[in-house]
Amino acid sequence: MATDSSDALTSGGGADAVVSEDDGLAARVLLWADDRLRWLLTLPAVLILFALTFYPLLRAIEMSMHNYVPSGREFVGASNFVNLASNEAFLNSLTVTGKFIGLAVGIEFLLGFGIALLLNKKIKLRGLWQTLILVPMILSPTVVGLIWRLMYAPNGLLDYIFAPLAGGNVGWISEPNVALYSVILTDVWQWTPLVVLVMFAGLQSVPDHLREAAIMDGASRRQRFVDITLPYLKSLIVLILIIRLVDALRVFAKVYILTRGGPGSATNVVSMEMYRTAFRFSNFGEAAAMALSLLVIVILLAMTFVKTAGVEF
Repeated sequence: MATDSSDALTSGGGADAVVSEDDGLAARVLLWADDRLRWLLTLPAVLILFALTFYPLLRAIEMSMHNYVPSGREFVGASNFVNLASNEAFLNSLTVTGKFIGLAVGIEFLLGFGIALLLNKKIKLRGLWQTLILVPMILSPTVVGLIWRLMYAPNGLLDYIFAPLAGGNVGWISEPNVALYSVILTDVWQWTPLVVLVMFAGLQSVPDHLREAAIMDGASRRQRFVDITLPYLKSLIVLILIIRLVDALRVFAKVYILTRGGPGSATNVVSMEMYRTAFRFSNFGEAAAMALSLLVIVILLAMTFVKTAGVEF
């Protein structure tokens, strides 16, 4: 009996030891997970970011170093980038894109800032105007392109208004000298509200006591605007210009819907030239080189803006 009791005690002690070891292992796992919880929670976002951003970038770099032929592909190194320097269609698309950005972003900023200054005053029905102004911004570029394509159509709404003044229908998207300005007008209509939204928020954040102190010191309206309002808005102005610059550089949907880069090459922006090179001529390597060149241009322009303005985000 004594032996049996001793065996039972020994057996019970072993079970306790096993339970104790399991508890210890679970505690160590929980401690390990607790120490690395922030990394475990961040990991899904990092993987999604890598899948959506870095992998396409690495894939574009890899594609830009190959030429795709019917039998497969061949490594060409940096030849696709070198060829871009003598590619007249690509160089022309850079010129068209430069005109588009200069006019579209410039008009959007000046018009949007002016409207924001107007809304910053106590005008009647200000809330209603703010809501109506923001409507174009919430539409997709494809929908905007379709709306304006209907208005630009021969004998459409715009011809009904301007034909008596012009002496006939205006080839809004069929005349080489007019088509680019028609695309710019469409972009201005859609994205000026974004400038209004950002600038109006900035104007609302300017402290009233500074304006009141300036008025008491006899500062004129122009002096208050230059010495108080503009310094407060400096960072926002740089930010909205960079946002619009980047967005205007990659404009595609509106151009594709309205003109498909034509007539001729009048509206053939860089993104349109990339599309044609890749999917019309099946030259994916050179199209990838164009995309990477555009990326470098965007980064350089954004850095120049920030450095010139001397702002920090």
